[in-house]
Amino acid sequence: MGEGTPYVADANEPDPRYLGYGVRAPEMKRFLASLKPQFAALDADQKIELATRLIASGYGEQKGVAIALLENVPEHFPPERFNLMQELVSSLHGWSKIDSVTKLFLPNILSRHEQETIELLGRWNISEDKWLRRASVVLFTRKVAKSGLYKDIACRLCHALIHDNEHLVQTGVGWCLRDLMRWHK
Repeated sequence: MGEGTPYVADANEPDPRYLGYGVRAPEMKRFLASLKPQFAALDADQKIELATRLIASGYGEQKGVAIALLENVPEHFPPERFNLMQELVSSLHGWSKIDSVTKLFLPNILSRHEQETIELLGRWNISEDKWLRRASVVLFTRKVAKSGLYKDIACRLCHALIHDNEHLVQTGVGWCLRDLMRWHK
């Protein structure tokens, strides 16, 4: 777990399955930037295979690299591969990684397969997995909230989770509602 790490996000990860080396965000950004040429040299299947292995490691920093890899291959996650995408997302085991995947990867999936993604988010919204429930609403923050395209869907999903027992699900609901209100009074 992130206890004792100098990286604040890791230290605040309450899921006991979450592991972290303690690499700080600026160092991770530099490291990811240095990997761009290597990422570009991989084909899509190699990116997905590597991302799957990195997520399976359990370490937050490796999961961050995996999210950067997945960000570059949204076209390889059509609805018939949503089961793999769900497996990867539910293996992230931490709010910081869920928030990253909903910011960097899932909006591309939503724009490519709108109706199917909305249906998937409805299933995630009632999942036993708290990270999938959080992802079902956090996707509608930031740029997605600003677009105004999904206000009614986001509000419906938030309403279903407003009394969720998990604190990190409730904070995701609050963040989503705050971002929606920021751009759509």
